[in-house]
Amino acid sequence: MTRSSERPDTPETATAATLRRTTWAAGVGMTVETYDYAVYGFLATVLAANFFPSSSPGVALLSSLAVFGVAFVVRPLGGAIFGPLADRIGRQPTLVITLLGMAAVSTLIGLLPTAETIGIAAPILLVALRMLQGLSAGGEYGTALIYAAEFSPEGRRGAVTSRVQAGCLVGLLLAATAVLGLNLLLTPEAMQAWGWRVPFLLALPLGVVGLYLRNQLGETPEFTAVRDADAPPPPPVDRKLRRALLLVGVAVLHTVSFYVAFTYVQTFSIGLGFSPVAATGAIVISLLVGVVLVIAAGRLSDRVGRRPVLIGGALAIALASYPLVAGVTNASGFWSLTLCVVLLGAAPAFYAGVAPITYIELFPVHARGTGVSLSYNITVAIFGGTCVYLCQWLIEVTGDNRAPAFVLIGAAVISGLATLGLRSVLPANRTTAVTARLGAP
Repeated sequence: MTRSSERPDTPETATAATLRRTTWAAGVGMTVETYDYAVYGFLATVLAANFFPSSSPGVALLSSLAVFGVAFVVRPLGGAIFGPLADRIGRQPTLVITLLGMAAVSTLIGLLPTAETIGIAAPILLVALRMLQGLSAGGEYGTALIYAAEFSPEGRRGAVTSRVQAGCLVGLLLAATAVLGLNLLLTPEAMQAWGWRVPFLLALPLGVVGLYLRNQLGETPEFTAVRDADAPPPPPVDRKLRRALLLVGVAVLHTVSFYVAFTYVQTFSIGLGFSPVAATGAIVISLLVGVVLVIAAGRLSDRVGRRPVLIGGALAIALASYPLVAGVTNASGFWSLTLCVVLLGAAPAFYAGVAPITYIELFPVHARGTGVSLSYNITVAIFGGTCVYLCQWLIEVTGDNRAPAFVLIGAAVISGLATLGLRSVLPANRTTAVTARLGAP
C-alpha cells in the first residue's frame, strides 16, 4: 500500500470533468452559506424594526448588528466539531451536513414571527437560529475549500480555490439582488411587513441544488490516500501552532475587509441618506467586479506566489481605505456612490482570491480540516462578527462617518505583518504546497 509520505502531493487521479464538478459543488455550497449570512446583513435595518423595536433607530440597528455578530461567535465551535469530523469521516459527507444545516436554519428565520406577534420570544429565537447557522457555517467554509484544493493539480490550486471563493461573492450578489428586487417591487410598508421573509425562504431551493450536486461526488484522492495509509497520522494541530497563528493573522484582513466592503457598506450608505435601492445597486455592481478580481488574484498567485499578492492587497487596503470611505460619505448621487463602493471592494476582493489557498497550504492533509476550520473560524468570531458593529459604534461615538476606514487600516496592518511571516513557511516565488514538507511533526 502506498504510504502518504511516498505519494505525490498533487492527485493525478482527478480528471478535468471531476475537477469541474468538484469546483461547482464546492462553489454552490459556498454561495448558499454566504447568501444565508449576507441576507441578514442586507436586511439589518428592516430586521431591527421587526425584532428590536426601539425609540432610537440607532440603538435598534446596533441590536440587529449584534445578532449578526452572534453567528460569528459560535463559528469556532462549528469549526471544532466539523473540522475534525472532516479529517475523520471525510470532506464530502461533512459538506452535506453543513449545507443542510445552513439552508434549514435560514428557512426557519424566514418563518419566524416578529416581536409584534410573540414579543420578547422573537429576538430570543432569532439569536438561537443565528447561533445554529454559525455552527454550520463554521464547518462549511474551510471544508469546501479543502475539498476543491485536494482535487486540484499543483499548479492550479490558486485558480481553483479562487473560483470557490468567488462563490462567496456570488452568494453576496444573489442576496443583494434579491433585496434590491424586493425594494424595487414592494413598498417600504410591504417590505417591512412580509417582504423581508422572501430572501430567507429562497435559501431552501438553493440548498436543495447544492445538496444534489454534493451527493454526486466522492471523496478527495488526497484524503483517501491518507485514510488508507498504514501509519497513523501524527498529532494534528498542537505541533502546528505557529502555522495556526499565521493563518489567523492573514485571515484578519480577509474577514474584516470582506464584511465591511461587501456587507456593511450597504447599511452604511442607507445611514448616509441613500435609498435601499441605490445602496444595494452599488453593492451589486461592486460584487460583479469583485468576482472577476477574486479569480484573477488566484490565477496570479499560481504564477508569482501567494505572498506578493497578499502583500499587495494589504498595502492597497491600508492606503486607499480612508479616501474611499470619505468618498462614500461625500457621494452626491448613485454613480459617485457606486464608483467609491466598487473601488472600496477591489482590494479586498483581490486579497480574498489568494487568502484561502494560503490557509490550506499551511497544513498537511491529515490536519487540514481541523487546522483550517478552527483557526479561520476563531478569526471570524473575533473580527468578522465584531467589525461591522465596531464600524457603526465608532460612528455613533465619534460622529465621524469616516471612522470605519480605521477599522480597515488596522486590519491591513495586522495582516500585512503576518504575511511577512509566511516567508519561512510558503515559497516566495512559486506555488509548491508546503504540505509536502510537513510530513514529520
